[in-house]
Amino acid sequence: MSNIDVTIVVPCLNEEENIPTILGALQEALRDVSFRYEIVVVDDQSEDLTFKVASNYAQSIEGEAPIRVIRRPLRRRGYGAVVRYGAANGLGRYCVFVSADGVDPIHHIPEFYRRMEAGAALVQCSRYLTPGEAATIPFKYKFYQFFFRLFLRVLVGASIRDSTYAFKMFRRCDVLALGLTQNRFSISPEITLKVLLSGGRVEFVAAGQGIRQKGVSKFKFFKESFGYLYILLRAWLHRTQLIYWF
Repeated sequence: MSNIDVTIVVPCLNEEENIPTILGALQEALRDVSFRYEIVVVDDQSEDLTFKVASNYAQSIEGEAPIRVIRRPLRRRGYGAVVRYGAANGLGRYCVFVSADGVDPIHHIPEFYRRMEAGAALVQCSRYLTPGEAATIPFKYKFYQFFFRLFLRVLVGASIRDSTYAFKMFRRCDVLALGLTQNRFSISPEITLKVLLSGGRVEFVAAGQGIRQKGVSKFKFFKESFGYLYILLRAWLHRTQLIYWF
């Protein structure tokens, strides 16, 4: 049996400029925690020096923080494929995805853990609970998220203020057992909705997100929209028992 409590998956695609910063920030945020954790950096066949930079960083701080750097060996498929690979290679009871670009409020990870230990099946960061915390989200994304939440209430009967945000902690083995299929960013609502539909308790922590300082965002609005619509449809079909999702 593993003695790791939390697996932190850091997916990377051409993030050589950001990876040392986010790994250092995770070290600092988790310096005094009581739980045991591991950081799993997953490189999606980057075209830059991401894998080498991450590996060198892990070697340079060996003994200070448990960091593993692995590379997904299959054809590049997207964010969802990378985090699924990281979660499957993890050892922790719980799992959380952290963006390599440093936008996630990682200082909330200890709070996520506390709530998971208190019985939550998933703890979700929400950027819409406190006025002003959604200020860093581009307008077109907020516009899209408004309608996604609306359809979510109508089709699934769930009111989730920020179901599309990937920064969340969940029971790693339980979620993998439900079956994750999405290869792109739509894996985030897939996880949340499968936990909800399976009867798990979802809790929210109010927090804003930061702004990417270096590199280019991998989120492509047009490509991602089809995945999110698919997730809504599958959740609705599962809820109505027309076609089971898991």
